[in-house]
Amino acid sequence: MNSLRLRFLLPLVLFGFLPAMGAARLMGHSLDWFFGTQGVLLGGGVFLAAYLLSGWVLKPVAAMMNATASLMRGIPPTKDVAEWLPADFWKLRCDVNMLFAKHRQALSTAETHSCQTAQRLANAERLLRDAFTALQGIFSASDEGVAVVDGNGTIIASNARLDEFLGSPLDENGGRDFETLAGLLAARFQDSGKVAGWIRECLEEPAFKGSLEAGMDGGTIMELRTAPMLGDSGEVLGRLWLLRDRTELSGLRQQLRESQKLGTLGQLAGGIAHDFNNMLTTIRGNLTLAEISPGGDVKDKIKTATHATQRAADLVKQLLSYSRRSGGASARRVTNVKKLLADVENMLKHSVDPRVSIRVRAGMDASFVMADAAQLEQVVLNLCINARDSLPAENGVIEIGIENITQRAPDGVSGPAEFTVITVRDNGRGIPESVRPHIFEPFFTTKQDGKGTGLGLSMAQDIIREHGGWIEFDSAEGQGSVFRIHLPRTSDPENVDDDLHADALIPAQSLESGRGTILVVDDEESVRATAVNMLKYLGYQILEAADGQQALDVLLHSGRQVDAVMLDIYMPVLSGRDAFKQMREAGNDTPVVICSGFVMDPDEFVILGQGHPPPVEIMLKPYSLDALGKAMAKAVQSGREAAPPAGRSAARIPFFQH
Repeated sequence: MNSLRLRFLLPLVLFGFLPAMGAARLMGHSLDWFFGTQGVLLGGGVFLAAYLLSGWVLKPVAAMMNATASLMRGIPPTKDVAEWLPADFWKLRCDVNMLFAKHRQALSTAETHSCQTAQRLANAERLLRDAFTALQGIFSASDEGVAVVDGNGTIIASNARLDEFLGSPLDENGGRDFETLAGLLAARFQDSGKVAGWIRECLEEPAFKGSLEAGMDGGTIMELRTAPMLGDSGEVLGRLWLLRDRTELSGLRQQLRESQKLGTLGQLAGGIAHDFNNMLTTIRGNLTLAEISPGGDVKDKIKTATHATQRAADLVKQLLSYSRRSGGASARRVTNVKKLLADVENMLKHSVDPRVSIRVRAGMDASFVMADAAQLEQVVLNLCINARDSLPAENGVIEIGIENITQRAPDGVSGPAEFTVITVRDNGRGIPESVRPHIFEPFFTTKQDGKGTGLGLSMAQDIIREHGGWIEFDSAEGQGSVFRIHLPRTSDPENVDDDLHADALIPAQSLESGRGTILVVDDEESVRATAVNMLKYLGYQILEAADGQQALDVLLHSGRQVDAVMLDIYMPVLSGRDAFKQMREAGNDTPVVICSGFVMDPDEFVILGQGHPPPVEIMLKPYSLDALGKAMAKAVQSGREAAPPAGRSAARIPFFQH
């Protein structure tokens, strides 16, 4: 303000002196007096007048500047300033104050929002950090091997469990490329080709989601599972791979299946026991009549008893085969489905009401599938028992059919393929619509308490899925139900299991007169005596043993020449299995015919033989004279063919060491 006053004061002083000097000059007066006392007084008066005038002139300007400063600070102007302000200033002041008020309110609101946003961001950051820490902990501590792969095939994350499965950290096995990981994963499985092929199929179909179970060395069963990672718009961002140990679960599943199998046997037992008692009645009655009948009727009565015995033996044979344990492994082979259903029909006839009509309809084409025959038989039997329980009291019908078709699998990924379809149809009460979505759920049943576990259809579905197939059903209340089992069909009938419950290697040559010495080993005296008499009738020399230890003493210590051994399995002191194993360990390769009341697995004795000859024959009790003669003739002949040529001394057989 002072600088402005000085700028205003100088022109006023000049305008005060110059006119006075000009007037004095015009009147002819000397200008010296301006520099004297009079001039000084005049100059002082002019300066004072200019100073007062400039202050008065600049008063409104100063008032406006002070008012503007007060307005900017948001405070009213002072009284001495206010009197110099024009009236329009107060209107302007109200407008400016209102504008400033709105501005301050907006700033206050923005500041509040900013504080709230900062707080929310801090909370979100904390939650994100906690979530990331939790996910990282879960990821690291998971029992499953995990690999996260992006859309370019680069592994962006993996955990220690995957490194443990591979045997070393992933980065030490070729980096973060998934193709390398796929090769490493496949190499760890027994069937590496199958696993590698499945992984390739997954990569070819971006939306594929599924799993594969495969075995490793040592009996470990692992499940490899994969699923795509999708974005908000549905695009595939990458793929997640999970590796899980399923060994324990597989064992529990096998135990559950065995339990369900025993439950099925329990439901069949009543009818089978009835028919079995009928057969025993026929046998006992005819043998009694044969004892008291004079003359020629004896042969016919014994023939009738023999026929009943064979029927009973076949029934027991089927039951033993159905109930046999597979040791947790699925024994899959090419299976004749028509033959399997014929055996199912035979078992059903002994376990359902005679008023129920059982029909098997099969086309002319052959139907072969790669399957575990016992598991497939269990599935069909379970469906038939469910059908039996839903039948009306009169005119019930169970129809089993086979059909070969070509169609696409329900996953929609694989192309058309050949399937064999097993159909189980009934004319029962049908399945209510309200329960149809739940019939394959574990422990779901519509039967009364104590009459159903709810596991039959669930286990059936699991078994068929493991075989690469699926189950469909249709039902109408009051009209019945139809279940269709779809299984991949095979066109290769080599090694087909035509006889699902074969005794193994039944020879085809005709009965020959026996020559040689047979060691009969059985702990049941009556059974042993029967075998001895039959073999003597065929012309063999006989040695006897009541358990495995006695048999080893005869073979390894007595020095007697034995051409073949007829060996029972379940015996006291030393079982047939242990006796066979110790025979072969001692170097004794005498031909053996296994004879047991239980179905035996030939592969078991191949392992027990440790490279030595396995049993020549495995026969199931009861056996016929013809079957026994053929088996023993084959055993004796195989021993002679394996004997050293004449003139060359045979290797000395060491004594068994106790």
